[in-house]
This record gives sequence, C-alpha cells and structure tokens, in this order.
Amino acid sequence: MPKTLRRKQSYKVRSNQELLAYGMANGISSFFQCYPSAGSLSRSVVQEGSGGKTVLVNGFSSLLLGLVLIALTPLFRSLPMACLAAIIIILWTMTFVSVVLFDVDIGLYVGICTSFIINTVRTQKPRFFILGQVDNTGIYKSTTYFPSVQQYSNIKILRFDESLYACNAPFFKRKFYDLIGIQLTQQPIISSGKNKNNNNNQKKLMYTYVILECSPFNYIDTVGVKLLIHIFNDLKKRGITLYLSECRYEVRHTLDSMKFYEKTEFHIIYVTTHDAVMSAVKALNDGSI
Repeated sequence: MPKTLRRKQSYKVRSNQELLAYGMANGISSFFQCYPSAGSLSRSVVQEGSGGKTVLVNGFSSLLLGLVLIALTPLFRSLPMACLAAIIIILWTMTFVSVVLFDVDIGLYVGICTSFIINTVRTQKPRFFILGQVDNTGIYKSTTYFPSVQQYSNIKILRFDESLYACNAPFFKRKFYDLIGIQLTQQPIISSGKNKNNNNNQKKLMYTYVILECSPFNYIDTVGVKLLIHIFNDLKKRGITLYLSECRYEVRHTLDSMKFYEKTEFHIIYVTTHDAVMSAVKALNDGSI
C-alpha cells in the first residue's frame, strides 16, 4: 500500500517500514486481546483521493464509520449470517483478484460494481414462503422447512423475505397471486367450455383470508404501497380479505404518508401474525365474511 501511494504522491518510503509498523502494532496489541491490525486498501485510496494528508483523517473516518454502524445496523438484522458471509466472501475475492491483476483503483471499482450487481440480483427475486402454525402456539414457520406446521383451510399466510419496492414489485405481484391460486392471465374474448372449467377450479382454490407477514420489510416505497392497495381492492372484489401483520415503524410511516388506510381499511394491520390469524378464525366462525 505505501508503494502505491508513493507513486502518486512522489515521496520516499522504506520497503520494510510498513512491515515494521504492522509487527510492532500486532505484537504489542496481542498482550491486550486486541484485534489484529492491517491497512485497508479501499479506505486508503478513498482517503487519498479525497485529499487526506495526515493521520487525523483516520480519526474522522473511524468516527464516521461508527455512526454508520449505529445507524444502519438495524437494516441488516433480518439478514441471515450465512447469506451475509457469502456476500462478503464473493466481494473480497473479486476485489482481491482485481487488485492483484490490475491496480488498487480498479479493484475498488470492481468491488463496488460487484456489490451493486449482487444486491440487485438478490432483491429482484427474493424468497416467498407459505407459513403455518406450530402446534397451537403463536409461532408461524415456513411449510418448506417445517412440513408439520398447521395450515388453515380458508386462511393463507404468506411471508415475503425482502423489502417491497419498485424493482421487485412485479415479481411480488405475480408470485403472490400464484401462491393463493389465482392465475393472472388475460381472458380471451370468446371463452370456451374448457376455460370455464379452469375458472371453476380456480374459484375452488381461493381463500377467504390472506395474511401477509411484513416483518422482513425494512422499508417500502411508493410503488410498493400502491401495489398493496391494488391487491387489497382486487382481492376484495373476489371476496378475499387481505391482512398485514408485523409491520415495522418505517413501513407504517410510509403507509400513513401514502394514505393507505383511506384507500383500504383501517383494521387490516395487526401487531402479530397470530392476532391476524385469530381475527380471521373468529370472523369465519361467526360467519362474517
């Protein structure tokens, strides 16, 4: 790293200066249970490009990094550790290979582009799960990983494992209707008997209540809110009631700003998924559809 900056800044650096600094820092810190220290290629290039000249730039960057960790850590709370580790390994490998083959600047750009591509691909088609109740408790798990969970005959519980926004809204809509047994196909002008039979079979697969667990939603944009409003009104015409559960504060704030309750109904959001299920069960037992 010093050799790279030496070529740009035109100053002299001894070859073993960096190794001596690392050795002394890690040797002394090992007696106090400290983390090993090393130079960051990406941050060093950014600091040099932004005009940093002295060691004080490390203090300001550390302060800024601490603020970012405090503010953005809740956004990664629902991300599985294995998924996060895989993303970090891929980014590290791509950046390392680019730095070795080309230069630090090119390696930094490759790492940023790789991160953008991975995030885009991951959010385009996230996982969509059907949930079921675990042994008469208030816990609901995926039927894929927990086949023994209980499912209600007239209630469908779904969970979308990603934030809802413009990029994945078409996938969300298509997959949502597919899981509740509604095919979004264009109806022919002249219907045949075969089409009528398909429509009758489709009606038999419909559910009276559909509950969407929104706990993985870190945020939702205006396109996502408009899509939920459209789905609610469309399902209402079909005789199906849509409930939302476990919405974060940020999501509820966006729903409020988009006047979601005025365009749907006020009582369709529940604190927990179990509350939504019990409300749907009570309505079914009372016969109020």
